[in-house]
Amino acid sequence: MPYFFSSTPGNDEKLVRIVRQHWIKYVFLIFVYLVLLSLSVGMFVAAGVTAYHTQWVSFVLFTAALVLFLFAHHWFFVTLLCEMAVHIAITNHRVVWVRDKLFLDEHMTEYAFTIMETVEARKHGLLQTILRYGTLQFETGPDITLVPHPISVAKDIEQAMGMR
Repeated sequence: MPYFFSSTPGNDEKLVRIVRQHWIKYVFLIFVYLVLLSLSVGMFVAAGVTAYHTQWVSFVLFTAALVLFLFAHHWFFVTLLCEMAVHIAITNHRVVWVRDKLFLDEHMTEYAFTIMETVEARKHGLLQTILRYGTLQFETGPDITLVPHPISVAKDIEQAMGMR
């Protein structure tokens, strides 16, 4: 069971569902990663082509390509790990939204059913309708974005609110 649920005796909190954010958030990251890798490969090729004529240009290009290649890999790995550490947990008492930025930040937002009356699921635009993701909106707290199948998740939350 995730670390944000207490296991004290007498606590009747039960996990209903855990949801991750939609995969669409990875598309831009992958695009940037591929652009950086393409630039790095281009610089490696340019360093190989200029090695015979001007060695100092070749050395500078090779060093820059190596630094860019290593930076792109490390940036992509850390960013991917940070994006994968976002969870939405639904219990019969609350909704918990956990965002973890590895070494930088950890944020947990709790929406307790005792102060919440409704939940609203929204899809805006053709892309969200086709790819089936949207936003969950509560009376208090920030909206939860990039929720896959938001209508289904909202129904689960409303059913869990009725289980109290």
